Amino acid sequence: MFMFAGIAEKRRRGPPLRLPDHVRLPLMPRRELVRHLRTLSAADAEVARRERYLILPSSGLWRACVITDAASRRAAERKGLCVMGRARPADFSSALQEVFGPALARRAAWRLATERPALSAHVRLNRSQALLLALLAPILPVVVFLHPGALGAMVNVGFGLFFLLLASLHLTAARHVPRRLNAPLLKDARLPVYTVLVPLYREGRVIKQLLRALGRLDYPLEKLDIKLLLEADDAETRAALAEWVLPDHMEILTVPPGVPRTKPRALNYGLAYARGELVCILDAEDVPHPAQLRVAASMFSAMAEDVACLQAPLGWYNAESGFFSRMIAIEYASHFHVVLPCLAALGLPLPLGGTSNHFRIAALRAVGEWDPFNVTEDADLGLRLARHGWRTSVLPRVGTLEEACTTFRDWRNQRARWIKGWLQTFLVHQRSPRDLLRRAGPGAFYTLYAVLGAGVFAALLHPFFLGWFFLSLGDVANFASHPSHGLSRVWLLAFALVVFIAGYAAAFASAVAGIRRTRQWRLLPWLALLPFYWLLISLAAWQALWDFIRVPHHWRKTEHGRELLLK
Repeated sequence: MFMFAGIAEKRRRGPPLRLPDHVRLPLMPRRELVRHLRTLSAADAEVARRERYLILPSSGLWRACVITDAASRRAAERKGLCVMGRARPADFSSALQEVFGPALARRAAWRLATERPALSAHVRLNRSQALLLALLAPILPVVVFLHPGALGAMVNVGFGLFFLLLASLHLTAARHVPRRLNAPLLKDARLPVYTVLVPLYREGRVIKQLLRALGRLDYPLEKLDIKLLLEADDAETRAALAEWVLPDHMEILTVPPGVPRTKPRALNYGLAYARGELVCILDAEDVPHPAQLRVAASMFSAMAEDVACLQAPLGWYNAESGFFSRMIAIEYASHFHVVLPCLAALGLPLPLGGTSNHFRIAALRAVGEWDPFNVTEDADLGLRLARHGWRTSVLPRVGTLEEACTTFRDWRNQRARWIKGWLQTFLVHQRSPRDLLRRAGPGAFYTLYAVLGAGVFAALLHPFFLGWFFLSLGDVANFASHPSHGLSRVWLLAFALVVFIAGYAAAFASAVAGIRRTRQWRLLPWLALLPFYWLLISLAAWQALWDFIRVPHHWRKTEHGRELLLK
């Protein structure tokens, strides 16, 4: 039986609601709030943002404060403060953003690049990487010109190594039997305050579904803190939200203008106002399982304190809407139900998904939060947490349903952004291999190369490998009649044959295991189209490489709202 969270309602006229006792306190107007907020110390300003009460200048033995709601009153009284007045939550939020917004927006964009530049994707390549590229760029064409066959060998070996790493991961994961991760559900009194960050941009078509999904969350209202993060120029989403009366635990935050305008920058800005001990990230089109927050909080309570993140499994509510939705559904079944549970069981870092990941806020702040210059901030954060000694794991069963891309254009934009972000993450964590090995261990290298490296370089080289492989197969008869070809060509072809068979077989095994675990049996016939789909991924990979060169921090927007689950 779910205790549903407060559901947003359409604006309508009616009798005034009965207000709780604390609203009878004297009301402080917005201009007074702004004036007092400007005089706060850094520590008191942080308290105002996170606890939603304003500490007034001391005028005697007792320190006084102004509250906004029942939760802020309880927090203030726990600190021994004397409650002297109240403020409207909307006025308080608006005043906070007017006073602190610009500075917090700059911090959201530049904190990691300033404090830990070696771990930021602000710069494409560091000096050593740029020097290596400068040395190899003129040498490779010369080698190919002098030895034309060298190009085929380099493509074959390069693709083969990455593809075999990926195959080893898929084969291991397909054979792995995940153990059930369970924890007794916490009672309401023991649950921590939970912040939910929902970054939005041009999402007017999914606002109704989003608010209904958030309203279904099984979590005590007084411990729920939902932030809807809007960009300053997003009139579409703002107009859609204006039609709804939001419950007290939902708040709209406007991210001030700035660059880069990316999801991780918005998340960093929203985190500065978070009230919770735990935080969950949701996308606009998400429909999370109602019990997801309660299960995550219970698991964090039962697990070791070095577990910083839990990734919920993702799936699609429109998995059978077309070719692309079906193929992505196969990928997600393999990735979230086969690969990630295996990595977690082996104690390896997880390349996190972009949504439904749950963090301890203290750990998130300790590692520098999200990288606003990385367009797959999730995959990067999983490795960065490992570098700082934190572990990641997975949530059982209580996943999130999303809207899958159904058109080639939407799919290509989304895939190109993912692959560009994987390339950014790969290059960032290759800047100091010795430090990565020392801090995160060899398992981090395996995740970096087998998932992210293979996801980029194997996709780029895949069509060239296939072309060389099939042309060489057609030339097999010449090997016996022309010894001048030499054994090297034979061994190269044998290596390619092993890569082809092992790589494809492992990928199919992982996909079948994912379909079996998610019981999406109708997807089985579509496995026959996986080789064709992988060639389309290569097309998106070359688009990603071009974007990385031209516009490395540009966020290719995925359109949502073509199909809805909650209407």
